[in-house]
Order: sequence, then C-alpha cells, then structure tokens
Amino acid sequence: MVLNGSSRTVLDIEPLTSKLRKHFGCSTLQGAFMEDDGGAGTEGSHFERRHFVYEVMTSGVIHGRRISEFSLTVLEVSGWYVPDYSYAEPFFFGASQGCNFLTMACDNPKFNFEEFCTGSNRGCSPVGRGGGVCTIDTRSDDCSYNIPVVDYDCENPDASEQARYPELQTFGRDVGSKCFEGNLTKATKSSQTTFCFKYTCSGTGLSTSLQVQIGTTKVTCKTEGLLKVTGYNGGINCPDPLAFCSTVGKAYCPRGCLGRGTCVNNKCKCNAGYTGVDCALNA
Repeated sequence: MVLNGSSRTVLDIEPLTSKLRKHFGCSTLQGAFMEDDGGAGTEGSHFERRHFVYEVMTSGVIHGRRISEFSLTVLEVSGWYVPDYSYAEPFFFGASQGCNFLTMACDNPKFNFEEFCTGSNRGCSPVGRGGGVCTIDTRSDDCSYNIPVVDYDCENPDASEQARYPELQTFGRDVGSKCFEGNLTKATKSSQTTFCFKYTCSGTGLSTSLQVQIGTTKVTCKTEGLLKVTGYNGGINCPDPLAFCSTVGKAYCPRGCLGRGTCVNNKCKCNAGYTGVDCALNA
C-alpha cells in the first residue's frame, strides 16, 4: 500500500484490520501500516509510529506506552496466545479521525489534527502524562507531536524543579495528576507552558464536568477554552470535559493489574506476594 508516495508493508489480518477500521473511522484501511524507518530490528517489524505513537508495538520508547487491544490481537492471530482483552489499556490516538489522519502528508495545508502540533511550543504529551516539546519525529513521517520530556513528567517527583509555580502542582508516581496547558502567571503576561494538576471527572455524557485542583483552589472546566484563575494573570486551557474524561483522564489501572491485584481509584492494590504499579514484580 502507498503512503506519502512510498510503497509500504501493511499487516492485514483479522480481526486486527476490522478493529483498526473501527478505531480510526476509515472503512477502506487495508490493515496496520508497518514502520518503514530505523534499522533491521525496527523497519517492517513494528507498527508505524505516526499512527501508534504510544502503543507498545511501535518503535522507540515513550513515557506511558500502552498495551492496547491491537497488540493483543496480534498475539491472538499468531496462534500462540488466547489474550484476555479486559487487560487491554485505553488507546485513543487518532480515534474516529478518518482516513486522512492515516494517509495525508503532514505538510498538507488541510492536515489539521489535534494529535499533532506545529511550531516549537511546549504542550502535553499524547497520553497527558506530562509535558513535551513539539518536535518533528522522523519515524512519524516527519509529523510533529509533543514528544514527552522526563523533566516535565507528572510522574517524576524531580520534575518540580523545572515547574513554574511548583507549589501549585503535584508530581510523583501514583499522585493522580495529568498535564494541562496554559499561561498561568503572576507576571503581566507569560508564554504557554505545561502544568501537572490533580483532577476529578464527574457526570456523564454532555453533563460531564472536569474539576482541576490548582494548589488549594479548585476550578471547574465546563467547556473547552481558557479559564482564568483568581489571583493570576492568564489561566489554564480547559480541554473539552467529555473528550478529556473519556480519553486522557479516563480511569484505569496499568495493564489491569495483570490479574495480580484489584484496581482501586486508578491504582493497583496488589495481592500478597506482588508489588509495582501494575503488580508485575514479586514482593
């Protein structure tokens, strides 16, 4: 199959192809595009990174990689495994964006998808785990996205050293914070940056609201757009509450605790003898 003018290998196996068509909203998709860059251990043996930025079957390392239903499907059709899909982790990159998301060149004037970015600003990484820098990625067909930076990672306690107003933010594994963009400042004005705040989703459907904890102040995002914060200039960019709470902010436990524990408030409560964020380690 041709992508960006070059012939590409496509993994066309069922039910993988059907799952991908449904996920991306592209009824003509012929299967999973395979990576065409990198060395012998990457090219042709991983999912195309442009389409699967944080999926575990893609090439490279990114903070917050997930084992989605697509990786489990590949294991299933190999004939060696019978996966339990209840352990699949949420994957929402490119969901319902259509065929152009998959095949249109990034420099096309009509290519305008929120998963990708322009310029060199700092923004939230694709999984919302922390901040990243908008950078061209050669293995993503020269598309740009906010590539995660460990110094801005909400799960990194030491990231507070790089933070604007660290006293308002929350860093560290298992603290339940996510990345929010904004220009919150006490100065006259300031450039956009990223913040790590705890949050709570409530309601369902169109009544979904998002509460964000900024220091001792709790603000509510009811719609997408800039939200002013009392005592500060600028504010935070509220994401659409329904979209955020069903994707980036969706409650889940890593790897479903691997069957070795119980998921309680987005954290694995491991059974006796196991430990770790996903109960993968022996205690």
